[in-house]
Parts: sequence; structure tokens; C-alpha cells
Amino acid sequence: MKIRKLIIYSTLIIVILIIGGYSALQFKYNSLEKSLKSYLINVQGYSEEDIVSIKAKFGSMPKFPVYVIFSDDPDTEYIFTDRDASDWKQLDPKQPQRLKVDNQ
Repeated sequence: MKIRKLIIYSTLIIVILIIGGYSALQFKYNSLEKSLKSYLINVQGYSEEDIVSIKAKFGSMPKFPVYVIFSDDPDTEYIFTDRDASDWKQLDPKQPQRLKVDNQ
């Protein structure tokens, strides 16, 4: 009986940790996507129509790259990072550079 309770509690703890980790990751993705969209519209002067999609993913370098597709170049994904400081940079060397202010 004690072993059965231990297995049930262990399983519940593992499930809760997995759900919590997934939720935290989704929150981070949504936060990055909203922050970059706000930066592109309010600071860089793009309109909502200029942006086709913004998608954050988990990576190794940087840890959370954000991929953006613009309406005038729908075949190209531009990669941005905030370097954990809300200082957005375009990572890939694609031309043209999408950020209008040179803050490198």
C-alpha cells in the first residue's frame, strides 16, 4: 500500500513539473514574441501589415531566437534576439538588415 502511494505521488509530481516547465516555456515564447512585435512597430516603424509572423523557439545560441517573416520578403526568416535585456539585435547576416537603427 505504501509503495502504491509513493508511485502515485511520484507520478503526480513528475506530471506537475512537466506541465509547469511547458507552461513557463510558452510564457517565455509569448513574452518574447510580443516584445519584438512591439519593438518593430513602435521603435522601428513597421506596421502590423509588414509583419507576417513572429515565432520564438528554443535554441542553443542564442537560447531563445525569434524568427520573423516580413510581408515584403515572405521567403526569408529573419532571426532576432533580445540578449536578455530588451535590446533587440538581428543575428543573421541577411541583407537587407531589418533594423533601421544601427545599435550594434
